[in-house]
Amino acid sequence: MSSFDRGSHIIDILNTIEPDVMGITKREFSFYEDELSLRSYEAAFPFVTSNVIDNRVGRALDGLNTSVLITKNNITLGVISVLHDRVIDEYQLSDISIESPQKAILEEAKSLRQRGADIVLLHYSYPFPFVENLLAKHVVDIAFISDSRLSEKHADSEAHSPSSIRLQKAGYAVVAELGEQSHWTIANVEEIELSQLTADAFVKEQIKGYESRLKRLLNIQIGEWQSSFSTLRTKVRSEDNAFANYIADTLRNYAKTDVAIVNGGSIRGNKEYTAGMPITRHDIVTEIPFRAHVVNMSLTGAQLILALEEGLSQYENLKGGFPHVSGMTYTFDANAQPLKRVKSVLVAGQPLDRQKVYTLATSNFLANGGDGFYALKDARHNKAQSIRQPQISDLVIRSITSQYEVTLEKEKRVLNEAEGGI
Repeated sequence: MSSFDRGSHIIDILNTIEPDVMGITKREFSFYEDELSLRSYEAAFPFVTSNVIDNRVGRALDGLNTSVLITKNNITLGVISVLHDRVIDEYQLSDISIESPQKAILEEAKSLRQRGADIVLLHYSYPFPFVENLLAKHVVDIAFISDSRLSEKHADSEAHSPSSIRLQKAGYAVVAELGEQSHWTIANVEEIELSQLTADAFVKEQIKGYESRLKRLLNIQIGEWQSSFSTLRTKVRSEDNAFANYIADTLRNYAKTDVAIVNGGSIRGNKEYTAGMPITRHDIVTEIPFRAHVVNMSLTGAQLILALEEGLSQYENLKGGFPHVSGMTYTFDANAQPLKRVKSVLVAGQPLDRQKVYTLATSNFLANGGDGFYALKDARHNKAQSIRQPQISDLVIRSITSQYEVTLEKEKRVLNEAEGGI
């Protein structure tokens, strides 16, 4: 649904649930800074992000709070929420900057105490190493990290302090009871699986309404898969993938370029498909949820190799940069050092010429350096085919509709020498 309303329906549902506060994480920037500001004005509860500065006005992003106070039963809770500066590159945010999270916490905690906070709670979503020290010095009383992809190593480190709460399982909530001795601490923490809770009748009806609207918009069959394939996260971020190849081919055919690159992280369905399954608009919007459009670029062979290296640089961490290609093939060694992993590249069946200029189709996200593709930021942008470039998901839908029966196959475009090929 967010592909259509950019998250407004989520705020609508949250307003019904009536939370006291929302701490901002990087994913709230999926539709960029101004959309987040708009959502904050739709919300009946405050958004908190303590170290984000709007460069256009030199202060906090419009509609967002650097901290808030909540008073219940004569106890006043102060809330701080900080971001890591990686959000700038990962979400291609040009209008904000991220201040030092530690500095922001110190300043906001002091201000909250002066304004009457009995308890200061820090919310964050990146395992900052300094948090435990802030707890030990009672700069903050409670630290709450929310990250469904928190590694075991980081999860263990977060557990050292008895004043830390962590939420690392998707589909769960935590309920914490606090107690006051010499200072406020956590008396008990309980994890609750949300699927086991009884649905609120009114919220259930809200969701049914949105689902009904989505069905009318998206549950239209546009084709039929003639082959089985997978878009599981582990696969699209680590190996040659038939669906990713189809997207890359669609971009290259539309832009009429020599080659195309799409990143594995842009594919989000996390699903297995079997031959004979119908294809709906919903399937494609789910798989390609971001509002990215095609960019036509020119770059040298050397820049192209560097772009592949950058996409593979965090291969072992299953990051979203894994490069899927069209019009070319490449081999790499996953065990080699980052930026030294690409072993060979063929363009149209011929060895890549480092001096030659090639045309490339990709997303505007990658073209602006997203997911670490910094080499593409230096490449030349060619004239667009139209003033308003179509979204990549719309191009894929258009391609499927024109064929109806679609067969996807792995073509060994990407070979991992560490595994003897794919």
